[in-house]
Amino acid sequence: MPEEDVVLLTQAPSESWFEGFVIRPNGKVLATRLDKPELYTFVADDPDAIPQLLCTLPDCNSLVNLSSIPGCEDEYFVLCSTADLEKVSQANVWLWRVVMGSDDSVPPKTIRVTSVPDEGYCLGVKAVSDRVLLLPDGRTGCIYHLDTQTGKMTVFADDESMKSGTGEGFFGVNRLQIVGNFVYFTNSGTGTLCRIPVEFDPAHADVAIRPAGPVQIVSDDLPSHLDGMAVAPDQSHAYVASHIDGHLHKVEIDPATGKGTAHVIMSSLDSPTGINIVSHPSDPSKSKLYIVCCGEIEVAWMPREDNPWEAIRDINSAVKVTVTQEVVETTNSC
Repeated sequence: MPEEDVVLLTQAPSESWFEGFVIRPNGKVLATRLDKPELYTFVADDPDAIPQLLCTLPDCNSLVNLSSIPGCEDEYFVLCSTADLEKVSQANVWLWRVVMGSDDSVPPKTIRVTSVPDEGYCLGVKAVSDRVLLLPDGRTGCIYHLDTQTGKMTVFADDESMKSGTGEGFFGVNRLQIVGNFVYFTNSGTGTLCRIPVEFDPAHADVAIRPAGPVQIVSDDLPSHLDGMAVAPDQSHAYVASHIDGHLHKVEIDPATGKGTAHVIMSSLDSPTGINIVSHPSDPSKSKLYIVCCGEIEVAWMPREDNPWEAIRDINSAVKVTVTQEVVETTNSC
């Protein structure tokens, strides 16, 4: 299968590490910076767009990830902490609520919601409602349920499929997405894509969601170091990326069995960390896949591989180039 075309939409500062992003109702990207407590936005379809710093959250040094809030227009839960990325540890974990306005030149409203028990290292966050969250913890290898009103955190699911295993991957369960009546998740250490049948309980706002069956393995032939994941709304396929080898995989999912077949559709991304899929604005039958890459970031536990983006990842500003044309006249003699 030929590789998909990839277009560089915008260039973030080369030293930055973006781990999570969402597409806002206005089509702009909203992204969290893992190595600093900063929230950015930019127009994804504008090749000249420069990421705009919206706000810096206090009492932390890392914005881990974020999730849109169901039923709320342009509002988001943001998970932040005081992190040591070299040691892969964090403390002082908090959840914030960010309310965007119509004018991005005005800082958004930020609300400190609740502290989050520091059980391990949650790299993802997914809002089930405006009260309940699911948090995949790659260090402890389970998924937590958080009631944002009470701050109570309980185990939502704990299964061997969420553990890091004996491979090269540092984390177990990593990314999480709710699609239909399933919670999909990746395991970074074992290279698997799985899902959990769920049932929703709107009558009990403090619960909102519960498992309805055992974990189902969708695909177990993916490489380790899986990071970004996006599942199509009809669950016919999913995309997963490995931040080490830069590969983007498409997993075709059989609707009858839930089993998936994976193949590489792109092999030259520069440390992809987040994926999001949205409907194409001009053709609903098509989808647009957005991928954020952390580029040159180097820590001891993250090996690097060469890739075609090496030459431009250090560019941090536009350079104006003036091209002149010299005309040379020659005379032929005979």
